[in-house]
Amino acid sequence: MKKIVLTGIALTGLSALAEQKPDILFMLSDDHTAQSIGCFGTIFEKYNPTPNLDKLAEDGVKFVNTFVNNSICAPSRAAILTGKYSHKNGVRAWEEFDGSQQTFPKLLQQAGYYTVLIGKWHLKSDPTGFDEWTVLPGQGEYFDPKFLDAKHAIKNPIQEKGYVSEIITRMAEKAIRNRPKNKPLAIFVNHKSVHTPFLCDPRDKAWLEGETLPEPSTLRDTWKGRPAIATAHNKVPNIEMLHKSFDENGIKRKGRERFSDPVEKDMTKQEQNVYRYQYYLKSYLRTAKSIDRSMGELRQVLADEKMADNTVVVYMADQGFYLGEHGMSDKRWAYEESLRTPLIIKYPGGLKAATVDAFAMNIDIAPTLLSLAGVTVPADMQGRNLTPFLTGNVPAEWRDCVYYRYYDSKGYNIPQHQAVRTDTCKLIYFPVADRYELFDLKADPHEMNNLADNPEYREMLQTMKAKLTAAKKEVDDTDEDIYSVVGTGGE
Repeated sequence: MKKIVLTGIALTGLSALAEQKPDILFMLSDDHTAQSIGCFGTIFEKYNPTPNLDKLAEDGVKFVNTFVNNSICAPSRAAILTGKYSHKNGVRAWEEFDGSQQTFPKLLQQAGYYTVLIGKWHLKSDPTGFDEWTVLPGQGEYFDPKFLDAKHAIKNPIQEKGYVSEIITRMAEKAIRNRPKNKPLAIFVNHKSVHTPFLCDPRDKAWLEGETLPEPSTLRDTWKGRPAIATAHNKVPNIEMLHKSFDENGIKRKGRERFSDPVEKDMTKQEQNVYRYQYYLKSYLRTAKSIDRSMGELRQVLADEKMADNTVVVYMADQGFYLGEHGMSDKRWAYEESLRTPLIIKYPGGLKAATVDAFAMNIDIAPTLLSLAGVTVPADMQGRNLTPFLTGNVPAEWRDCVYYRYYDSKGYNIPQHQAVRTDTCKLIYFPVADRYELFDLKADPHEMNNLADNPEYREMLQTMKAKLTAAKKEVDDTDEDIYSVVGTGGE
């Protein structure tokens, strides 16, 4: 059993939340990975990439071992809404979300909350459980984006001028200021940033100019012993994607228009990764700046409205993302950079500047926010309530592993796989190839050495195989190992 550690605790004294339902601000970003955020420990710390998120962590609780059940945008968002794994909520890859099912915004609404959704939805069906909703169609656009609401269909959208993060923030500010004063507010602010093609707010375009950013230690990975990556890396997103597929305005090139460097043919794949890394990372970090700015501005609105002392503020991303680690971009894989996601919760009257290393998951958001709102958590939710950690109480029993499953083999030729992660080990199973990858996370935190075929680790392999089987059973995953995914691949 993993020993759970809480550090940096400073109790501020319980507020009036016990007597009054708290307001809730939940901000969800897209692909904003933990290793790019200052308070989670980043190689970009000297550039101060996320001062407002770092301040939120100083005022609340940072969960440093938060993982997703399925590292793609739509499945993760469905898991957050329902508190259930993909095989329970029906979004394994790119299926349309069934809006008639139980979600925690619906339960908050039924409990008297005024619920508002603004920004990226990305679940194909119309949002349900919200008194107001204004969402981007599909992925949406970074500049002059269109929006849909209950009155505007896809053929007659609302178009706003400007940068998408700024527009979403202003919409959220208006919703907060104009909220019904006789109800608690639950507002969901879902940013498009920092999804490809990484187009930044013009205010951030000059930031990092002239700088040489540090590289991750695995940038030159050759994928030895990990055939799943080795055979897929030419077909899946990697850090050359922006150069080869998009022009400087984020417009996707076609066919022979794809960018090609004169020196590219003389470079190994690893050399190409190094060559392109600086452009890739600067584009990513500049785009992510708008998320951090939004958090700072919306917290100021809460203060202006005298709401700060009674508002639960949550920040998380829908999954992790590769910033050149293993020479890759994107997410999807069960490796650490994709599996892990940032989570910060500020609970008024709870802990400040606290770090929790317990295993949290995206499916935990639903039961946690319901609990904080004083709403009974349905028994069929599979997530767990994180509330005890916010007040310094470590539960006697807690999960000692994380179960992960990736279904979509159609989108980027990444093979379907299942995984289980403990505090010390990770096992990944690729059912089509009937192959395992085993990693000793204590000795090899960057997952460079696959031990599955090493006879010295046979006992560890068998133990982790049993752990994977038990984890699947615990979450009632009865899907076939090789699953026929409904829908087409996407981002």
